[in-house]
Amino acid sequence: MNYFESSKNLFNSILFISPFIIIYEFIAFYKFKDLSYQIRNTADIIIRDFISVFSSNVMIVYSIILLLSLITYITINYNMIKIYKFNLFHTFLMYLEGFFFGMFLVLLLNGFDVFSNTSISLENDYILSFYYCVGASIWEEVLFRLICISSMICFFRKIIISKLLSLVISIIFSSILFSAFHYIGSFADTFNIYTFFYRFVGGVYLSILYYYRGIGISMMCHFIYDFILVTIPNF
Repeated sequence: MNYFESSKNLFNSILFISPFIIIYEFIAFYKFKDLSYQIRNTADIIIRDFISVFSSNVMIVYSIILLLSLITYITINYNMIKIYKFNLFHTFLMYLEGFFFGMFLVLLLNGFDVFSNTSISLENDYILSFYYCVGASIWEEVLFRLICISSMICFFRKIIISKLLSLVISIIFSSILFSAFHYIGSFADTFNIYTFFYRFVGGVYLSILYYYRGIGISMMCHFIYDFILVTIPNF
């Protein structure tokens, strides 16, 4: 399996992002262990709130769902996974590729001014910044790219003959939802047409990256973009 095939492979992407998920949960426990709540990104909150409708033990059920999802995926794709060989060099290339795509997105949406603009700095605690960015990159990519785009493509393929048209409509719809998502909730931004379009363009970029390069690369790109925006101005 060459690099472009293995890096786009969903199982490889799961392995690729799993350290980030573990670190994310560890920081959540460490940072908020003395509080009655944990600060999380909105996408993660939506998933956890949905679980809370059915159970009061959200953390336990959440962990069980993640574990069962992984077991189910491994079971369904066992024949493919048993011949899978971990390639450390491919993993390194995935981080490198995600980094460069993330840097390009920063320059595309913000230009070089981002490296001198102190007005967009959000957090001086770099561990917490890492936590916010990891959470957003993982769960927003899962929600808006992996789940939303995949589901929309399947739906539109049923009613639209053209595969390309189905893909285009799915990307546009998911990017609109992705952008609008940032204005929902108690910690949401105030709606502004410029920032809405700005995020829509970012959503289109990440959607295309997800479709052609896989969830692992789009997650890494998303993380690098967010992390640069919230940390670089503090140096």
